[in-house]
Amino acid sequence: MSSTPTRNVALTPVLENYIQAQVASGHYSNASEVVRAGLRLLMERDHAAPRTRPTSAKPSSAR
Repeated sequence: MSSTPTRNVALTPVLENYIQAQVASGHYSNASEVVRAGLRLLMERDHAAPRTRPTSAKPSSAR
């Protein structure tokens, strides 16, 4: 049994197609590698420039 935790995620067709294209291109061996690479980029971005979260879920144009 693998010691790596697994997750099931729902993807839009656009994201699924992107993952499949990345694997098909040979840049990644499987979908998990693509997702892990994306998460690493998010972590780097979040550590480099802390963001503030909006206080309202409404778009700013809906005033």
